[in-house]
Amino acid sequence: MDRNFTLHTTINKPKAEVFQAVSDKEYLSQYFVHKTSGSITPGETVVWSWEKWGDHPITVIDVVNNEKIVFTLNSVHWKKSESDSYDVTVTFEFEELNPNKTMVTVSEQGWKTDSDGYKASHENCGGWQHMLMCLKGYLEHGVDLRK
Repeated sequence: MDRNFTLHTTINKPKAEVFQAVSDKEYLSQYFVHKTSGSITPGETVVWSWEKWGDHPITVIDVVNNEKIVFTLNSVHWKKSESDSYDVTVTFEFEELNPNKTMVTVSEQGWKTDSDGYKASHENCGGWQHMLMCLKGYLEHGVDLRK
């Protein structure tokens, strides 16, 4: 599968706990978004909100409990394009390295290969890396790195 980017990190927590922190609205608002309209549920459109960046909807495509989350984001709704509307697929995968250590992999696929698409891809790559570091800080040390 061709991907615009893939990144990962390890989190020293059990896979089920890490998965819940990414999929459950109560956790997401503790380290990543300021507000979310709901948990990650297949077929649902969930709106993530940030004070600085506003509202950004995602459409959940697939969830395999404790294994994988797949959703799409729209280039216009995510303010990456003014009029060229297209969907980008985001995949989170969770791999147990041992009972108390989980590898989280995030990949995005579908950005256009023009200058706007490359810029958007790089911006989102940095955003997902930030999200993973905030997740790690929250789960391993109970800190909110957004502050």
